[in-house]
Amino acid sequence: MAALKPKRPSKAFSLLELIIAVTILAAGIVVVLQALSYSARMAGLSIDTTFAALLAADKMQELDFKESQGTISGDSLQVKDKNGKFNWEYGLSLDTNLNLYKLDFNVTWQRRDREEKINLASYIR
Repeated sequence: MAALKPKRPSKAFSLLELIIAVTILAAGIVVVLQALSYSARMAGLSIDTTFAALLAADKMQELDFKESQGTISGDSLQVKDKNGKFNWEYGLSLDTNLNLYKLDFNVTWQRRDREEKINLASYIR
C-alpha cells in the first residue's frame, strides 16, 4: 500500500481569490476616477465663477470711480458687453429716496451646454 503524504498548506492564491481581489481593485479605481472627474469639473466652475465675480467687481469699481468724478448722469442706464466667453450687463438707476445709485450687475457664460450666471446688486455713492 502506498503511503499517504500529508497535505501541505498552499502558499499560492487560488483563482477565486485572485478574481475577487481584481474586482475590488477595479471598483476602487472606478470610484477614484469618478471623484477626480467631478473634482476637475468643480475646479473649472470655480475658476469661471471667480473670474465672473472679479469682472463684476472691476466694473463696479469703474462705475464708482465715474460717480466720484461726477460723470454719471441721474438717468437710468443699461449696458451690455462681452469679455471673452463672459457676457455682462448692468443697470444703473438713481434712487432718489436714498440719493444713491442702485446697481444690478449680471454676468453669464456657457459651460457644458448650460448657461451659468451670477447676479450682484449694490448701491454706489
